[in-house]
Amino acid sequence: MDLIIALVAAAVLAACLRPLLMRHASIAYVAVVAVDLLFLSGALGSVLPDLQRELLPFLRKGLLPYALFALVMYLGVLPEASRVRRLLMPVRGQLSLVAALLAACHVGSYAPVYLGVALKGFGSAEATTIASLCLAAVVLCLLIVLSVTSLVTVRHHMAGNAWRTVQKLAYPFFALATLHAVVLLLPASATRPNAALSVSIYVGLLSCYAILRIARWASSTYGNRTASARSVDDGQQQSCVLP
Repeated sequence: MDLIIALVAAAVLAACLRPLLMRHASIAYVAVVAVDLLFLSGALGSVLPDLQRELLPFLRKGLLPYALFALVMYLGVLPEASRVRRLLMPVRGQLSLVAALLAACHVGSYAPVYLGVALKGFGSAEATTIASLCLAAVVLCLLIVLSVTSLVTVRHHMAGNAWRTVQKLAYPFFALATLHAVVLLLPASATRPNAALSVSIYVGLLSCYAILRIARWASSTYGNRTASARSVDDGQQQSCVLP
């Protein structure tokens, strides 16, 4: 249920932040960093304990940043005429940076746990813990690369082809982030209905995205071939009327 709430909250947050992200994105980034610091330091819990408790599953477990990443990914496969795509596509990059900054709450909360497991050695750790740790390390590396190259100043210093190639790492990032969450929830899914529901949603989100991405790629490829064939036919027809 928390994941569903996070997905809805991500859509609402994206719509509310759109005007600010289009004009003053840096203000939004500073605000998100402030939330990170307040949350990780415990200051938010000292001042507003009820708010800290409500935000705990969405920030500590990374549900809200994941939902924002999912929204960013789905924007790329929605139909061109989609109202949601036309509304949020101009701030897609900014939304991805907001999600990356919010992910610091999740990383900062669980880094000490994983560090403790690594320092003790993996002999006594469960297989799911080791798997989730390995996935988390890869996902974090991909997140850092994608976030840094999404900065406008960095992007301007990169060649267009190189930047597009690096940004394609978003595909394995999204897949591995989803797998990371599924691996963590699998042990509990056998006895807890909420965990089983979350696993189903994660798998459904990734599967649906993969289908839409493949369909969009196939449509684009077919469209390019059709346009190329028409261009050749037009050229042949024109050559026939030349003297």
